[in-house]
Amino acid sequence: MQNPRCLKLFESACRSERTRKSYVQLLNSFLKWGDKDYESLLVLSDSELQILLEDYMMYCRKRYAVSSIRTIFASIEKFLFVNDRTVNKKKLMMFLPEKLKTTQRAITTKEIRLLLKHCGSKRNSGIIHVFSATGCRPEALADLKIKNISEMPEGYTSIIFYAGTNNELQHFYHPEVTSAVNDYLDSRKQEGEKLEPESYLFRQKRWLKDSESQLTVSGIESIIENLMKHAGIKRIKQNEKRYDLPVCNGFRNRFNTILKRNSDISYPIAEKFLDHKLRMEPSYLFPTKQELFDEYKKAVPELMVSEEARLKLESENKQKHIEKLETEKDIQMKDMQEQIDSVKELLRRKDS
Repeated sequence: MQNPRCLKLFESACRSERTRKSYVQLLNSFLKWGDKDYESLLVLSDSELQILLEDYMMYCRKRYAVSSIRTIFASIEKFLFVNDRTVNKKKLMMFLPEKLKTTQRAITTKEIRLLLKHCGSKRNSGIIHVFSATGCRPEALADLKIKNISEMPEGYTSIIFYAGTNNELQHFYHPEVTSAVNDYLDSRKQEGEKLEPESYLFRQKRWLKDSESQLTVSGIESIIENLMKHAGIKRIKQNEKRYDLPVCNGFRNRFNTILKRNSDISYPIAEKFLDHKLRMEPSYLFPTKQELFDEYKKAVPELMVSEEARLKLESENKQKHIEKLETEKDIQMKDMQEQIDSVKELLRRKDS
């Protein structure tokens, strides 16, 4: 059955694929609740449409957070607007519940170790590692393909999040994560899967066609939430809808805290890694890939989860520092010897 024109207009008005999928899903949930389809919604009178939306707002305010309700009604409003229907939005927003005060915390390194201990699969282990090392959003991880990652020196990996969009973001993960992700990819090869550049980095457990194997954002969130329950990680309920430790944002909070606590890391670049827009910086700040890489490496000792990997890195860094000092010392000794030889030559000439 062909999609009606009103839906095609709505989908065309959504600029990104991610927004389109999300908005269509939210709109369909509303239509299912109201026992309507796309076209029957548009033929309602102004008063009938307004009453239906007000009733849905009353339904949503008991179940969702304020930010979620705003997104839900943004999708409905967009559908109506592109189909030349307007509603009293100002009145609808008056029914939004009061935003409750909540406090959030970052997931701890100790808790991440517990998650890894209860992962049960190389895929879940890889997901936890990438979240820990990058602080990325779940939608960025869901869209990540094998073609978006590439090898870097010293066992690091380069990642391009949101590849091909205006929000394209250069990021990295450290050798501990590279090892975990490679183990997962090797296990897929052993199952007989042929990995292509367009293959998703993390897929559903069942081996499906690439177009059908993508993990959804809700799927990723469910994986992390279930792992937290199995690992016995305590999350304190702030209200009916929020916990002190967010499922995915707990990793972002940790990543943000580690970078901002390190005074050696450039603040604008730390914001760039988090995909935050800092005033006019996106228009004037253009660090090279190497400069971003150098800043990222400063945070790695704290980003690492395994104590063994962390100690190994510290040992390697100390050895490099010693070698650097020895090289500098050799250079200084050579310079001093050249100066002594020069003075001796001057004295010899003077005497002669």
